[in-house]
Amino acid sequence: MKIMVSACLAGENCKYNGGNNRNEKVLQLMEENEVITVCPEQIGGLPTPRVPSEIRYGVVTAKDGRIVDVEFRAGACRYACRRI
Repeated sequence: MKIMVSACLAGENCKYNGGNNRNEKVLQLMEENEVITVCPEQIGGLPTPRVPSEIRYGVVTAKDGRIVDVEFRAGACRYACRRI
């Protein structure tokens, strides 16, 4: 089966602080399946490391107040939307 996983969960250092969220269950899935790792933030043009962001009122906003919604959405869609 082909699955897409967050690159940081696969152990890639693309998290906002330059680290990762390596997850053993995800790594196990990767051994058993064809896996595509993606980091929507990087694909959308945001750097690593970067200011952490969260969704506020439906809009992705960096902790410093910058709106980064376009980058997050573009990165999420750039790969996945082509394949739907």
